[in-house]
Amino acid sequence: MFEPDLRDFESYVSTHIFPGASKAAGVPLLLLQCMDSRYPHRILQTMDSLGLRGKYDQLILAGASLGVVLPKKPDWQSCFLDHLDFAITEHHVSEVLILDHRDCGAYKAFLGITPDDPKVEKQAHVEKCKEAIAVIVKRFPQLRKVHSLLLPIENVEPLVAWPE
Repeated sequence: MFEPDLRDFESYVSTHIFPGASKAAGVPLLLLQCMDSRYPHRILQTMDSLGLRGKYDQLILAGASLGVVLPKKPDWQSCFLDHLDFAITEHHVSEVLILDHRDCGAYKAFLGITPDDPKVEKQAHVEKCKEAIAVIVKRFPQLRKVHSLLLPIENVEPLVAWPE
């Protein structure tokens, strides 16, 4: 049976993927993303394009921004805020990026929002991101920045941010 040598893996990651990644003392950003299985490659592409490979913690909630503010699921908000608190304390996170996406199943299930009307869909994401940012900033005013992006089918769109 093959037993991987973790020292070799550590060396490979540090040399070829992200030098010093596994020994990093902290990361500047927490990424909140949706659980949709159609988007992991787009999320990686987006984070790479922002120069953030190996520089962020990740947390997944259905609906991303919606998961932070959904009245029917208060435990989701608690989970997010507890994890963010830990990330700030242990990993020195100073920024949050909420990465929503179009055609979100949580937005459809809980709000009835579908991609049929892109303007209405985008506005729903803007509103929920604003609400989520308000919750985050109220609890963690020490954060340097909290912002959001929308992953549509083709291009990433900035939504809202704090400070503006």
